[in-house]
Amino acid sequence: MSKQYESIMEGLNDVLDYAQGDKTKARVRVAEAPDITIAPLHVYDREAIRQIRLRSNLTLKSFAICMGVSQKTVESWESGVNTPSGASCRLLQILEKSPNALRELEIIRVAG
Repeated sequence: MSKQYESIMEGLNDVLDYAQGDKTKARVRVAEAPDITIAPLHVYDREAIRQIRLRSNLTLKSFAICMGVSQKTVESWESGVNTPSGASCRLLQILEKSPNALRELEIIRVAG
């Protein structure tokens, strides 16, 4: 067998071991930032997402464009079928605290 094949198989076996609870082979990288604390990502339910959108004065379509997702994705969040994750949760967190952030950052420009 080639060295590449052996390396790939070793990596796959490590992944399987990790998934089965063996954390000894995991490589974890932690950014050094002793002077800051980063808030955890919030979990948003369907009503919270709807309220954030409404407080931002956005339609489903406009909100989806601002979030960088499809309108169907926002609809699925607001109906409770799916939940946002990652960067979407962080942006929701920002909009929850500052509903006008998109306008203040000129991501949205109101005609007039």
